[in-house]
Amino acid sequence: MFDEDVHKNALKAFIAFLRTKTTQKNIAFFSDISREYVRHLGKGKKIPTIKVFFNIIEAAGLDLKEGLGIYIDYLQQQKISLAADRSKGLEYVKRLKSKTPKKND
Repeated sequence: MFDEDVHKNALKAFIAFLRTKTTQKNIAFFSDISREYVRHLGKGKKIPTIKVFFNIIEAAGLDLKEGLGIYIDYLQQQKISLAADRSKGLEYVKRLKSKTPKKND
């Protein structure tokens, strides 16, 4: 399962990729959304609806299947990255717990 952070980070990378194909202005215009909304997507502040997401892919000149495949690759990368970060955090907590002195009754 993909949580919201994974989607937001994957979307940031995907929008950055799309901007190598066309401009932010073109993405906004051909998707019928504002440039500000595209900026929010690029910063990971928003998650688009399916309709807007598909329009963004087509606005960048990509085939829908190709665009979805690229996005899925970004999702998987972000999921792995987030899982690694979380496991590092768990290991840190375990190390802290093992270093704390035990209370003697």
